[in-house]
Amino acid sequence: MEEGRNEKGHFTANNLFSLGLETSGRPPIYDNHEKMMEKVAEYLNYEDSLKRPDSYSKVGKGVYTLSGLALFCGFASLQSLYDYEKRGTEFSYILNRFRLFMTHWNEQKLYWGGTFQGSFVWLKNHGNYADEVTQNVNQTITAKYGSDSIQSTRESNKDTSSDK
Repeated sequence: MEEGRNEKGHFTANNLFSLGLETSGRPPIYDNHEKMMEKVAEYLNYEDSLKRPDSYSKVGKGVYTLSGLALFCGFASLQSLYDYEKRGTEFSYILNRFRLFMTHWNEQKLYWGGTFQGSFVWLKNHGNYADEVTQNVNQTITAKYGSDSIQSTRESNKDTSSDK
């Protein structure tokens, strides 16, 4: 056992690294997955309430973001939100479902006027979308054999498709 640590490996009282710490960390904000699910639903309703109803559907659609959800749930960082996925399958299901909702919402926004760029970037970063890249390669090879010169041109299309 190291000096300044207990049998579990935690720093003991009066250790330099334990100064000011009463516990080994903050208690979890959500000890129950149902509380987190309710908070996610509250966030969606909150964002919808901020948006003016449009003339077509008469419903307000909010501007939903992962960072907005993290702030609304009381977290100080996105990483804290992501850490809840490791707490169990129930928490993981809720956050994966929210990400799927965000992907669906941004796919829909691709068809709405004026929102293409933001949705496209979000889908590339979070929705596993990728660009298709095609490279055209032209090569000229010259070989000299004594006084003779042979020239060959080769052209190829390399399709490096990375769409999923």
